[in-house]
Amino acid sequence: MIKQYFFIAMLSMIPAGIILYFLIQLGKGLLGMVSDRTLHKELDELAAHGEARRQAREALNQKRLDNGCTHEFDGALGGFPPDVCHKCGLARTKPNGPCDHVWRAGEGGAPNSRCEKCGRQYNPSKERGAYA
Repeated sequence: MIKQYFFIAMLSMIPAGIILYFLIQLGKGLLGMVSDRTLHKELDELAAHGEARRQAREALNQKRLDNGCTHEFDGALGGFPPDVCHKCGLARTKPNGPCDHVWRAGEGGAPNSRCEKCGRQYNPSKERGAYA
């Protein structure tokens, strides 16, 4: 009789173990779904924040370009960096860094330009897109 109860108890452990295994897997899946949902919420918030910053930067860029000049960014004279208005010297977009360059034509035989604020020089004859 004891052997039968022991045998029945051992046989009932197998289905109980299988059910426990599936319950653990279900718990892990639910936990993963919850963490994914919170991560997606955070990513959406970050994307919205980034879009707001991008729009603010575009507004500041448009404000800085409103200086009364009819900008001509294509067909710039030799010696000016690409996407720079050869009339007022401002770039189409504000460059990274502390200086918002205002380019003026430089002197000398080779075409070049120099920022009147920081003194940085652009010389297209050395390399395409090279800043000295």
